[in-house]
Amino acid sequence: MTRNPCECRDLMKILFFAPHTAIWVHAFPEALVAEALQQGGHEIVYVTCGRQLRRYCVAMSAHNVLPHAPDRHKLTICESCDARKHLLREQFGLKGYDLSELISQEDESCVEEILRRLTLNGIMTLEVEGIPVGRLALYRLMLCRKRIDLDLSEQEWNEYLIELRNTLYALYASLRLLDRERPDRVMVYNAMYSVNRVCCMLAEQRGIPHYFMHAGGNLSNRLQTLLLGRGDTFSYMPHCVEAFAKFAHLPCTGRLLRLVTDHYLELLRGRSVFVYSSRKRRGVFDARSRFGMKAGQKLLLVTMGSYDEEVAAEMVGARRHGSTPLFLTQVEWVRALLAFAKSRSDVFLLIRVHPREFPNRREGAKSQHAVVLEEALRGLPENAAVNWPSDGISLYDLVEQTDVVLNSWSSTGKEMSLLGLPVVIYSRELAFYPPELNYVGTTHEEYFACIERAMSEGWSSERVRQGYRWAAFEFVRATIFLGDSYPEAESLVRPLYVKIVERILRSMGLLVRERRDCRRRRPELDAARLVRQVIESGAQSPLELLDPATVEQADLVEETRCLSRELRRLAEALYPDPKTRRTSRLFPLLNSFSN
Repeated sequence: MTRNPCECRDLMKILFFAPHTAIWVHAFPEALVAEALQQGGHEIVYVTCGRQLRRYCVAMSAHNVLPHAPDRHKLTICESCDARKHLLREQFGLKGYDLSELISQEDESCVEEILRRLTLNGIMTLEVEGIPVGRLALYRLMLCRKRIDLDLSEQEWNEYLIELRNTLYALYASLRLLDRERPDRVMVYNAMYSVNRVCCMLAEQRGIPHYFMHAGGNLSNRLQTLLLGRGDTFSYMPHCVEAFAKFAHLPCTGRLLRLVTDHYLELLRGRSVFVYSSRKRRGVFDARSRFGMKAGQKLLLVTMGSYDEEVAAEMVGARRHGSTPLFLTQVEWVRALLAFAKSRSDVFLLIRVHPREFPNRREGAKSQHAVVLEEALRGLPENAAVNWPSDGISLYDLVEQTDVVLNSWSSTGKEMSLLGLPVVIYSRELAFYPPELNYVGTTHEEYFACIERAMSEGWSSERVRQGYRWAAFEFVRATIFLGDSYPEAESLVRPLYVKIVERILRSMGLLVRERRDCRRRRPELDAARLVRQVIESGAQSPLELLDPATVEQADLVEETRCLSRELRRLAEALYPDPKTRRTSRLFPLLNSFSN
C-alpha cells in the first residue's frame, strides 16, 4: 500500500544525481529508494546523463570499455544508458533533467579554457567555485591505474583530462540545478565518483544534507542490501564502527548468524569479482613445507593492504586520519617486522602481498606499490618469505598453520578474527572494523608486546563470537534490505545457454532483465518507511534510528547453539575432505565451539 502524501508533515524536494543508469545494479536500487521517497509525498528531481559524458565515463568502465576504445563502443554504452533511463522514468514516474540540457555553450567554453590552461603541476590546486575539481577528478584514474604519485604518462594525462572535463560538466550542471530547484536533500549512488562528489560538495556548501547509496558487503546477497548514509563510504564505515559499541553485547539470532556464514562461504568459493584471493584447495595446504619453515617455529602471517583505494580516497579528501599511524608506510612496517624476525629464530614471517597490487580478474594494472615491494622484499632472512599473488595460494589455505596474523588494514583482520585467530594491528583507525576484535599496539613497545601476547594466548572462542556479531552488524543491522523488490543474487551459476541468450537479447536492445526487475518489485518496499525516516530526519544513517532494546536479538544460550551450527558449516567448507579433518588443528576448534 502506498503512503498518503498528507501523512508526511515535512515534504521535501530531493535531487537524485544519477548519470550512470547503464550500471543497472546501481540504477535500479537507486530508483527503488527514489520511489519509496516519492510514495511518502516527496518531490523527486531525477538527473541523468543524456550523453554529456560520452567521451568516457564510469558506466563505460563498468562495462569493460577502455578509455582509448573506438567511439562506436562507447556509443553502445550511451545507448544502453539512454534505454535504461527511459525505462526507469517510465516505470517509476521519475521526472527531471539530463546533464546535456543543463550545460550551456558558455559552460562548454569555460571547461575547454580550463583544460587548455591546466598543467600537471596545477592539478592539486585547481578549484572552481571553491570546489577542488582538480583533485576530485583524480579518483578513478588513481584507482584504476593503481598509482601512488602524479607522474602521469601521456595516456594517463589524456584520461585524466576526460575525467576532469566530466567533473566540470557536473559542477556547472549542479550549480544550475541547485539554484533552480533548491532541493532539501541530494542523493547519489557512490559519492566517490568525481561527477557525483562535486554535486555533493556543492550541496554541502549550501548546507544541504547529501546521502550516498552503495551495495552492501555480504557477498551472498550484496545487491539485496544497501548502505544509505550521509557522506561517503570512507566516513560511513568509521561511523558504523563507533555505533557498534551500543550493539556489541547483543547476542545474535540464528538468522543473522546464518547470513554471516553465507558470506564467508562465498569468500571460500572465490567466485565473486570482489574476492581477490585464489580459491581454497580441497585438502590441507602444507605452508611449512612450501616456504621452508622449521619444526617448532610459529607462523606469523603478515597481511598487507592495497594502496589503490587508500591513495585515491586521500587524493579527493575522503580518507582522513585523526592520528598518525605507528608506521607511515607498509614497507616501514614490514622492515620493522623483519628486524623482529631476525632476532627470533622461533618464529617464521610469511609476508602476504595483497592480490590487488597485481593484475587480477577485476583490474588489469600492476600497482606502482608492487614495484616498490618487489625491491623492498629482496634478501630476506631465512625465517621469512613472501607469498606473492602469483603463487595461487588462498588466504584460507594458510589459516590452518597460522599462529598469529599481523594485519595493516586489510579486511583479513576481521575475517581471521571470526575464525578465532589472534590478529595484531598497529592503528585503531586504518581498518574499517572495530579494533577491539584485534590486539592493537600504537607504539613500538606496545605493538611487539601485543605480538608476544597473541602468540601466547592463541585461538579464542570469544573472538569468534565477537567476529560474528560485528559481521551481523555490518552486513544486516547497518543496511537497508531491498531483497523483497530486488532478489538479485550474483553468486548463482547460470547455464551457458542462458548467458548466450541474454547476451543476444542485450545486443538487440531488449531490456528483458530490466523489465523483469521493474515488473516484480513490490508495490511498496518493505524498508520504505525506514528509508523515509532516515532522509526526513537528516540522520547520519539508519543506525541512528535503531534502538538496541528492540532490534532482533537472542539470548546467549541460543546464540551459542546457533553459532555452533554455523561454525560446523564453516568448518566443513574449509575442510571438505574427511581425511584432512582428522589431522587439522583448526577444524576441531571450530567444531567444539559450544564446549
